[in-house]
Amino acid sequence: MHPIVPVIMAVGAILFFVGIIVQTRLGSKRIKTIQLRGKDYKLWQFVVTTVGSGVALIIISVLIPKYISYQPESATQTVQPVISGNLKYELDSVLSSLKINNGPMMDAISRFQVEFHDTMKRGDKNVADLLVLEIAFRIRTDLQKQDYPENQIEREVERIVGILKQTAQQGNAK
Repeated sequence: MHPIVPVIMAVGAILFFVGIIVQTRLGSKRIKTIQLRGKDYKLWQFVVTTVGSGVALIIISVLIPKYISYQPESATQTVQPVISGNLKYELDSVLSSLKINNGPMMDAISRFQVEFHDTMKRGDKNVADLLVLEIAFRIRTDLQKQDYPENQIEREVERIVGILKQTAQQGNAK
């Protein structure tokens, strides 16, 4: 999420609620004009302006992620484990034959490789198992979306996870 989105949304919500509160307070007292910065405004103008501005800011904050992409800069560069040519070729060929070598899947696999490699260095078996379950679920979900038979899905998931585990073990051996 873009870091400006919560700020814009908060300002929009504040303006919206200020307009509603002013309308209820001053409307119940039957006050028709508001003096703001030495200038007189009619109550309905003030309410429409504040509520309208609040709603507009909330809508803008919802639309910002859709139209403005945001990639946070990582302060530290993560070192990706080195994959041997054979395993990289095998992984690429399996993913492309299954048609799941899209951007989000490749990002998930890269993240898995880095995290699994770090976890194996620390020797944390529980976290490693959770990472394997997470990537297996991700692969299984992508294959189910493409209507592969269930037995083939399980076979391919085990195959891909096996390759990914080999790459991590190979990285730890170095």
